[in-house]
Amino acid sequence: MCAGLAEKVYGNLKESRNGVFLGIGTGIGTAVFIDGKLMEEVRSAGHMIIEKNGRKCNCKKNGCYEAYASMKALKDSIRKEFNVESLRSEEILELLKDKENLNRVDRILKEYIEYLAIGISNMARLCSADTVVIGGSFVHYKDLLFERLQKELDRIMSDFEKEQTRIIKIAKFSNDAGIIGATLI
Repeated sequence: MCAGLAEKVYGNLKESRNGVFLGIGTGIGTAVFIDGKLMEEVRSAGHMIIEKNGRKCNCKKNGCYEAYASMKALKDSIRKEFNVESLRSEEILELLKDKENLNRVDRILKEYIEYLAIGISNMARLCSADTVVIGGSFVHYKDLLFERLQKELDRIMSDFEKEQTRIIKIAKFSNDAGIIGATLI
């Protein structure tokens, strides 16, 4: 919520009438703005079900968006592919600079982007969002993931959705939006 406030007051949601901020990190946090006002009752898109009988989520439900589209889910899949228990974000990014390694995880990245796009499309449609801003630790992977995400959204969104949601952006304040937003409360 704090990161969403920062983006609404100072950042890439400033001009948005109906906007959605998604903090993609360990989990998926959400801030929804309708007619410019924060909808406090809309807390977390991370626990909407996107896969019937899917993976177990930390909330104990199966198939939550967070279990498929959080950065934790992506990192866990990459760690599993390389059969290592712990790799920090920086190490994963370094690993993926190697073209051979990137090719090795292409299937994982494709599936991750598909799930991420499904949730974004759902939230955009549900909230009649004109703008969606993505923050959290996703921003550290933007060079690797953002273009793929835009192509997948273009593929799955209807013409109506594309007309309605014109702008998909990375958070202006990167992964610091939460700190900035906390000063606004």
